Amino acid sequence: MRPNSLNVLRLSSTLLSVVLLGIWVNVFTERLRDGAYLHTITRLGWGNLLLLGGGGCLIAGELATKRRLLMEHRDLERRFELLRHRQGRLLATTLATVCELVSKTLRVPCNGRYFLAVADGDQTYLEQDRELAVLTVRMPREFGFTRVAVDTPHIVIGRAFRERCPTYEDLPVDHHSNYEPRIARMIEPAQRWVLACPVLTLDAETNRHIEELSPHGVICFYGVNDPPTNGKEARVSAALEYAEQFANQMSQILNIIELVTEMTDSHAKDTEKVP
Repeated sequence: MRPNSLNVLRLSSTLLSVVLLGIWVNVFTERLRDGAYLHTITRLGWGNLLLLGGGGCLIAGELATKRRLLMEHRDLERRFELLRHRQGRLLATTLATVCELVSKTLRVPCNGRYFLAVADGDQTYLEQDRELAVLTVRMPREFGFTRVAVDTPHIVIGRAFRERCPTYEDLPVDHHSNYEPRIARMIEPAQRWVLACPVLTLDAETNRHIEELSPHGVICFYGVNDPPTNGKEARVSAALEYAEQFANQMSQILNIIELVTEMTDSHAKDTEKVP
């Protein structure tokens, strides 16, 4: 049954209940004598069907209301999932575009990834989002990547997360020896540079950065070829700006998703309150 039909059913049930209960009250008050309520009700006989009918109509109206709210909530959830899907496609397309811009700016091939911040007890980790990644340079060691703590030494994405600042770093040839064995197994030895930018958490209403909350994660671009030294500083600065603009857009998209989530949760709570 469609929501419009349920609205008609609810309105009809409400009107019919008012009519039936009104008639019953009139008949009841006319036959009431000396406060003999139970006796009067018994004497009404079949007339009490008016009371039962009115009560039944009230129940039908409430059930129609409950059903309508449930259908609206399911439709809202469906639209929310559609929004999340389109958001994911938009971010993936934009990441591919920004990755190409960074690659052309630095004049070397590069990969692009989003690392999601995940809290586990007292520690925060950065995990690969395998759905939000652009892989143009093959790096076999990354296949087994799980997650890395944000305070792990020598990890550029961790530093960008902690300092909340776009960061570029050239990696030394022997950088692989700086990591503990578990971390070293997940990082390509041939990697030569990293560009990382945090995706900040914004206030849902003011769209301002919330300093008390950790970033959503980190956008990262990296490659195995050293960028040419000629004009490198200016090109790195431009690449950092591209990453920062994308991270800002991603923050705002996640902000919209958060607002929609709050609306969906609020509607679900209102639905539960209906008897």
